Amino acid sequence: MRSTLRRSTFVLSIAAAPFIAGCASVDSVEMAQATANQALATAQSATGAAQTAGARADQAAQAAQTAQTSAQSALSAAQSAQNSAAEAHATATAAQASARAAEQGVESARAALERSNFQTARGPRG
Repeated sequence: MRSTLRRSTFVLSIAAAPFIAGCASVDSVEMAQATANQALATAQSATGAAQTAGARADQAAQAAQTAQTSAQSALSAAQSAQNSAAEAHATATAAQASARAAEQGVESARAALERSNFQTARGPRG
């Protein structure tokens, strides 16, 4: 935008040179005015394009921020799921150990019951 304004200023100074010299014709004045008008229109168009680009850049930055927030939320959810899975694994491991201990208890109880039944069947003397 600054370069456009500098260029416009340069064009205007060239167009104004005949006025300063004091020997400008009507055609020269009209041509200078047309050049100045064209330079001004170009500068205004460039300003509008720069503002549009700035607005689009702001929208892109907002979209990027939203995406980053979503990614952080997804990461947090994944971490929570991983923690839950680790807790479930630990619980399952403990349950397996308890089941093995219960199996051993049942086996011990069966063996004791069989010994008791065997002794009862033989009698007190054996």
